[in-house]
Amino acid sequence: MEWGTLGVAAVGAFFGIGATVITDALRSRREKDQRWADTKRLVYARFLTALAQAHSRMVIVVARGEADGVRRQAVHDAFHLDPQHSDAKSVLRELGLVAPDHVYRVALPLYEQLRRVRDTLASEVMSIETPEYRQVTIPFFQQMEALQRLMRDDLRPSSRRSGGTGLEPGRSTPHG
Repeated sequence: MEWGTLGVAAVGAFFGIGATVITDALRSRREKDQRWADTKRLVYARFLTALAQAHSRMVIVVARGEADGVRRQAVHDAFHLDPQHSDAKSVLRELGLVAPDHVYRVALPLYEQLRRVRDTLASEVMSIETPEYRQVTIPFFQQMEALQRLMRDDLRPSSRRSGGTGLEPGRSTPHG
């Protein structure tokens, strides 16, 4: 065997092994990124679901028309006791672990707004038809929509993101 042939075979093997290693590394990175995106998607969906379900449970309690003391306790129970064991506060903590800071900074005031909805519904002589309820619920749903857009943008591949702020053009904050 000639040295030239042996050298060409060695160079070819070197390039072949190198290409395989690079391809495997890129595939591994892509799979890791996909698992992380799947984890975030799951937590994002759980958080939005926990908020919506807590709100729905509280509205159902108020619609029953129970006496003030009983209603107050029932509203608080509806807020805290999720039958699927994924109450909003617990999932908020999960969100704090997996979400980027800009997403978490929008989620936290949304959770606080849901607490204001809870406190409003738990107060005396309150119903879902009152202006006080609408004053706390409208911002809740607006903030929830803004957070959902921000989460959706965060889950897009970086080449397709709208800039990472989750803000619509002309808006200075996610809620107003």
